[in-house]
Amino acid sequence: MKTNPNPNNNENPSDNDIKNLYSEHRFEHRIDHGLCLIWHELERGNTQADPIKEKMIEAIDTRVFDELTRSGLILEENNLLEFTETGKTIAADIVRRRRLAERLFEDVLEIPKGEVESRANEFEHLIDRHVEESICILLGHPRECPHGFAIPPGKCCADKEDQLESIVASLDHFEPGESGRVTYIITRNHPQLHKLMSLGIVPGTLIHVHQVYPSFVIKVEETQLALEQKVAENIYLRRL
Repeated sequence: MKTNPNPNNNENPSDNDIKNLYSEHRFEHRIDHGLCLIWHELERGNTQADPIKEKMIEAIDTRVFDELTRSGLILEENNLLEFTETGKTIAADIVRRRRLAERLFEDVLEIPKGEVESRANEFEHLIDRHVEESICILLGHPRECPHGFAIPPGKCCADKEDQLESIVASLDHFEPGESGRVTYIITRNHPQLHKLMSLGIVPGTLIHVHQVYPSFVIKVEETQLALEQKVAENIYLRRL
């Protein structure tokens, strides 16, 4: 068998080869987008296959739904849609990376809100597992994306690895004398959320921590406030 003494002298790919590679790359992205779309619908309780299929055709591609079925990533039975175990694992990984990217862009890089989602959709394709875990640790293992949807936990969340100091952390991880700026608040309790807002605790607010036990005492502008532990756990700050 004759070998090429200089492997760098291979023939350049043709225009058709480049177009085919680009087309495959684009279709892979559409598959990822399709898995995210299904995940989003299922987590909101929408399990009817036909409406999801219509949304996918309109938003992505006519071929994606059939490809996901053929690849054994989703199951459709009696017009009800669900992930296979493999499909759920892959989808959770994609959704996790995308939503972590959204948190990174909004909370740390301060990308304008209107650009966060589109940039995150592209960025998640560039994140491998090690980078993903580093971002998660850096952000303090966030539980929700900026839109309020759950971020699937990763191994680092279960291990609660803290090799890197988190840039963003919940208030209960701050010590007396430390300060931070509110990035987001996690609560499904609307009265509690309105109360915090009425006290001036909103994204962008500067908070100084004075005491952490037996209750959290913080300073917001010129006002000192006492907060319960459970409330402090839901307020996320960017360290200063």
